[in-house]
Amino acid sequence: MKEVSKPPILFLSEKNRRKHSMAAKVDQDTCIGCGACVGACPTGAIALNDEGKAQVDPDTCIDCGACVGVCPVGAVTLD
Repeated sequence: MKEVSKPPILFLSEKNRRKHSMAAKVDQDTCIGCGACVGACPTGAIALNDEGKAQVDPDTCIDCGACVGVCPVGAVTLD
């Protein structure tokens, strides 16, 4: 399996985080639970839920797009 390099960690101030309220979305019907997005997320905002599908914590997500680029089935998007 090809190793994926992680993007640099970006931090937003609390004030900018409120303005920057988008978060990655995971289509639960498309997600295969491979965990690629979990490993690629620089802030740890993504975890696998009880069904084995990726779930994003919108309060931790910084919209860097790292998860979008590694999802093999296109289940992760930024709105």
